[in-house]
Amino acid sequence: MRILFLGDIVAKSGREAVVNQLPSLKEKYHPDMTIVNGENAAHGKGITAKIYNQLVLAGVDVITLGNHAFSKQDILNHLPSTRQMIRPANMEPSHIGQSYVIKVIKDKKVAVVNLVGKVFMDICKEDPVITMQRLLQQIEADIIIVDFHAEATAEKITFAQYFAQHLTAVLGTHTHVQTADERIIDGCAYISDVGMCGSFDSILGRDIEEVISRSIYNEPTRYTPAMGPAILCGVIIDIDEKTNRANRIERIQIRPKG
Repeated sequence: MRILFLGDIVAKSGREAVVNQLPSLKEKYHPDMTIVNGENAAHGKGITAKIYNQLVLAGVDVITLGNHAFSKQDILNHLPSTRQMIRPANMEPSHIGQSYVIKVIKDKKVAVVNLVGKVFMDICKEDPVITMQRLLQQIEADIIIVDFHAEATAEKITFAQYFAQHLTAVLGTHTHVQTADERIIDGCAYISDVGMCGSFDSILGRDIEEVISRSIYNEPTRYTPAMGPAILCGVIIDIDEKTNRANRIERIQIRPKG
């Protein structure tokens, strides 16, 4: 079994990159399931029902979110009906939407779980380790893939090492910078951060001049996504269908030409 996971989609350039390149990615890698993180898909913060539908129509099977999951009021009204999208299990409001989804792929039950980290993440309402332990008691699946939306690399690695024997993949998101530490830990695919799908000429997908004005000159700014061609980052994970364990993870990074 092969899983394609694409990192944080940031604004219009990231959405266009995913929608336009997904057909060629599927032709090249032949994934059985495609997952994307869409928490920054709407103008750099949050997601809307319109964008959700756009990604599903493009061929995405599951959309994960993160700390900006509820940034757009629009999505609060639609989360109960968006069956292919999940929100972090350990952040409030906990009663809106679902925190994991189970798909049947090649006669296997594949669960995708969404969590946020606790380090430098003030929206985390419960330790992700405690949340994951509880979810493991609830989820009946052959394969469990976790999008761990967290800031600190050490927290992500610690989580993966602790749960490696129970999970098939722990994929870090949130920092928008792809890390080069992909590995297999006791049959669990891991990477600290998958990276982003967003404007390459940017600061984490945000307008460069605006970030400089804010960070260096302390000027008040709005959140303006950068424009221009996007970088597309993701991973391919191969899973042994006999053992339900990962045996390969490969980074994908497609930069704009020139």
